[in-house]
Amino acid sequence: MLALLVRRYPDFVLRRQPAPLCGEIPVFTFHSVEPVSFKEKLDFLAGNHYRTLNGEEFRAAIAGEIELPKNSVLLTFDDGAASLWTVAFPLLRKYGFRAVSFLISGCIPDHAPDTPTVLDYQRKKASASELAAREHGHDPLCSWEEIGEMHRSGVIDFQSHTLYHHRICVSSRLVDFIHPRFDVHFHSNVNVPAYRVEGKLNFSRQMAWGTPLYRYQPRMGGLPQYFDDERIRAFCVEYVARQGGIKFFAHKDWRRRLWAVHRRARQAQDNGSFESPAEQEEAIFEDLSISKEMIERRLPGKVVDQLCYPWFIGSPLAVEQSRRAGYRVNYWGVVAGRRTNRMGDDLFHVPRLDERYIFRLPGKGRKSLREILSTKMRNHFPGFLKRLRG
Repeated sequence: MLALLVRRYPDFVLRRQPAPLCGEIPVFTFHSVEPVSFKEKLDFLAGNHYRTLNGEEFRAAIAGEIELPKNSVLLTFDDGAASLWTVAFPLLRKYGFRAVSFLISGCIPDHAPDTPTVLDYQRKKASASELAAREHGHDPLCSWEEIGEMHRSGVIDFQSHTLYHHRICVSSRLVDFIHPRFDVHFHSNVNVPAYRVEGKLNFSRQMAWGTPLYRYQPRMGGLPQYFDDERIRAFCVEYVARQGGIKFFAHKDWRRRLWAVHRRARQAQDNGSFESPAEQEEAIFEDLSISKEMIERRLPGKVVDQLCYPWFIGSPLAVEQSRRAGYRVNYWGVVAGRRTNRMGDDLFHVPRLDERYIFRLPGKGRKSLREILSTKMRNHFPGFLKRLRG
């Protein structure tokens, strides 16, 4: 919303009657998709004769190596969620469209259970809720087996979304504890920072109730990692276990009690440490290098040279290490001073738009900003809207 107010979006998003696209390639961001709304977006693109690119075509056009394709867009899918396989891939193939998917390579399983697809939905053999169920279960991401088939089809161009999509603690300032209502996000506990367990980083992010949460941010955000004192963490976790485990959090004052326990433990122990600048550089470089190598090894013939930052947050250090690792394109969200993508623009700071703004592209069937924002509010803030209505 703030980006709209300060006019950081392309002209076609902001204007009521925009001119046809000329000299620019908008990049749109998807995560999970469902049959009806995704098909509606593809219908809009097809009906208005838009062309979809793969990652290399986009790179070459912005780099000035090929002529900028007219009426072209780039569709990107973060995470490699299961609906890429069950919904997006069959529909993209049907429309003759292509897309780029950024994979969290260290979290992908080899295999996944057979799952109904959008084709079953269209034949009334599966409901929309059945298609969505996998992403809320034990297999929320595409498997390497599924990714391999999509790669061979040429429909999906697979690139990197880092190795683990992880956050790190960046301060000794306590902000909360792991508790039953903590939002771990839809897969792989990606909202939980990666802690050291017996001196080694735990990328499973399966942390016990009562684990202290210090101020944290995405790994690629540029701040060095703070390593907490594992003895303080153990003290808090053991206290919760003695107080009944998950039952402890039924007490209204559980957080106040746990803060007091943490304070006492910290008085008796060290306050932890930070990684050095050299350690930070190597950690980022290793993450990006291994992710690139893993995808290329799993997908024969694939060249991985494009990176998308988790949570849209990168840093000059991450850009530097991505260059060192062999990447040639970095994707973000909103980028300061950059509203769209034109020939000659910096490929290490590519801005992207929310998928809903596809309907603001020039053409028949455009939706108003009011309609798009109202839909977004209804989908993401239903409780807030209910309170507004009284």
